[in-house]
Amino acid sequence: QDETSSSNNNTSTTKVHHITMSHYTATITKQSKNQSIGIGLKETDAGLTISSINSEGPLSQTCLKPGMKLLTINNIEVSGLSTKEAVQIMKDAEGKLALSAVDFVPANITFQVAVSRVRNDNGQINERVLATMKRDINNATPTIFMEAGVPSNTFSKIYTLIESELLPPAMALRSHETTYDKEMQSYTGKQMVKGGIIGFGTESNHEKKVLQMVKQGAQLQRNVDLKATQIKDKTNAMLAKYNIMATVALESRRLMKYSSKQKQANTALDVVGIQFHPIPF
Repeated sequence: QDETSSSNNNTSTTKVHHITMSHYTATITKQSKNQSIGIGLKETDAGLTISSINSEGPLSQTCLKPGMKLLTINNIEVSGLSTKEAVQIMKDAEGKLALSAVDFVPANITFQVAVSRVRNDNGQINERVLATMKRDINNATPTIFMEAGVPSNTFSKIYTLIESELLPPAMALRSHETTYDKEMQSYTGKQMVKGGIIGFGTESNHEKKVLQMVKQGAQLQRNVDLKATQIKDKTNAMLAKYNIMATVALESRRLMKYSSKQKQANTALDVVGIQFHPIPF
């Protein structure tokens, strides 16, 4: 679909490419009402999605795949139906059964930052922080964007913002945390002050380093939080007219217990991108 914009004296046409969704339809023939077609459904925020397809069922060789959003059953729209109601429609069908669906991409653009640990030939463990987008830009367009008619260039701008401006500080923070953990292990295993005398000016270089790392870790966390807020605000400005709201996407991470007396491990919330929500009219 194209949008046309005009000025006072000159008229210009700007082509805005909207993202389109690929629709899939599978048609099978049921021999009886009781015949199982081997499909699993689950209810999600987006509606009914296909959770599984039996490899030995009649749908196994069709275009339908797990993760797709179900649209219709024999031209009956399933929007708003429960899993039980949709399954009943399929059970009641005799003869021809047509199911239509679309590819479903979660309503977020996120990344993952993980620590890779590899043991070398000397038996030492080398740690490396890896950061990647969870989906390539070519297959990361959220279904909610497609349904709202968000232009492809708007999606690309948001994706690039997250990849180029939010992912790097998140990676820097995790790298710092990993280094700090190693430093603390070394720090607590050695004498914390020179000569065992505690007082101003007697701190070891190791102790000073650890204290500086604590301070810098807090600043790096602040960097991530501020950048996430900034990108969220920019994204909301771009998506407002499409009735979509952006919030910061978070993932929980279990922390190590700091004491044997600690009853339950704490949980950290990591910024991992931006998620999207439809705004009711």
